[in-house]
Amino acid sequence: MVLTPHQANEPQSETTRPRKTKKTRANILLASLNMRGCASPQLGNSEISKWAAVSQVVKENKIGILCVQEMHLTAEHESQIDSIYSRRIKIINSRDLHRPGSSAGIAFVLNREIANTVDLETIEIIPGRAMVLKTKWHNQENLLILNIYAPNNHAQHPKFWGKISQIWYEKNLPSPDFMMGDFNITEDILDRAPARPDNDNATEALRDLRHQLNVQDTWRLNNPTSRLFTYNSNTNSLSRLDRIYTAPSHERNTHNWESCTSAIPLDHRMVSVRYAPVNAPYIGKGRWTWPTSLLHDKKLIKTISTLGKLTQQKILYPQYPRHETENPQYFWESFKNQISQEARKAAKEHLNKIRSHIERLESDLEKTLKKDDIDTNEDTRRHKAWIECKINHLENKKFRHKQLKSQAKWAATGETMKQHMEEQCEETKKEIMKEIPQKQKLTTITHPFTVSYENITYRKLYTLRKRGAQQA
Repeated sequence: MVLTPHQANEPQSETTRPRKTKKTRANILLASLNMRGCASPQLGNSEISKWAAVSQVVKENKIGILCVQEMHLTAEHESQIDSIYSRRIKIINSRDLHRPGSSAGIAFVLNREIANTVDLETIEIIPGRAMVLKTKWHNQENLLILNIYAPNNHAQHPKFWGKISQIWYEKNLPSPDFMMGDFNITEDILDRAPARPDNDNATEALRDLRHQLNVQDTWRLNNPTSRLFTYNSNTNSLSRLDRIYTAPSHERNTHNWESCTSAIPLDHRMVSVRYAPVNAPYIGKGRWTWPTSLLHDKKLIKTISTLGKLTQQKILYPQYPRHETENPQYFWESFKNQISQEARKAAKEHLNKIRSHIERLESDLEKTLKKDDIDTNEDTRRHKAWIECKINHLENKKFRHKQLKSQAKWAATGETMKQHMEEQCEETKKEIMKEIPQKQKLTTITHPFTVSYENITYRKLYTLRKRGAQQA
């Protein structure tokens, strides 16, 4: 049986035009995450508050395809998300038939900037529990992904895995390239702390399906003695419930296996892997660019001004005859290299404080997972949960600042420019400037829609949010 085409809900023009296939990258980052609902009080009062963080996580981490589970998305929620975030992400949802807003639910989230969102093919194996996505990717190759959210009750697992096996056989589907999701069961005793085997019938049913689909736990095969956990229970027990299985032929082509926290308040960690075929071209780190926030670093600006004046003096009043190291071109190149070095130092000093703190915590977390008493000592497991809580807090802090910056940018430049809008925003700018103390005002603003106005809007929003938090 051929998979059902999933067409994008995008407006079609009256004139028929050939749709161009997106030029995808040679490698792609795949990830899986248990959402535990679509809203969180920590992110706002909206019924879909988590999806702002999801969109940000997909963008920042450059995730091509994200498989999410336990979403609880209704048709109304899906419509709201599509109206707000459809420009950046595309969602293919499979909801529970009986309780769509409170039980199960899985989806594929495709990054429109990276993944191909045209001519997708999907099929629901079990609504809200198992779904297949087929997409064309780099050089017209097909990528088949199975998204899984298994039941919590182990007694239901044999029937669940058996049903997937039966439908897969009846529809004559090809073997998937990847099978990922929240399996709510482990196959190895090392995947739980305290270490213990899971229900035999449930485990055997999962293994039978794996053998039929010809997929393997590649991370475990490459790390036979390592400990990694993606879920913390209320009783301080740890488990690796979220996993990514791959076809054996992709073992050498998968890299950068990671399990990390995100800005989304969850009790699960996100797991990810980068897939790059052997014949894929080498892609470097890219060109370094100045972080935009450094444009307002007064110390850095003063240093650049001093270096610029010295360079200007060398160009206007050379001390030696012209030669290879005494000419305007050489002075100008040296000036650019110097200010780039100063900018890198400033970026490490000011912008990487939270990132450095997270890296130190991640290092501490890795050492904690390697302790021999993690199975027997509850304090060790509690310490591991505390570290993850701290990391989650820092990720939320980063997300809030970026969200606030996006809101300020939208307030400054979000609408289409018209003359009457410029007049209204000029009045708004004057009102905001009156409320900001004189010593906090920035440099001269020549237009209400410049970076300076965006910065002022950011300060205003930040102050209002801070006052609201203090009053609460």
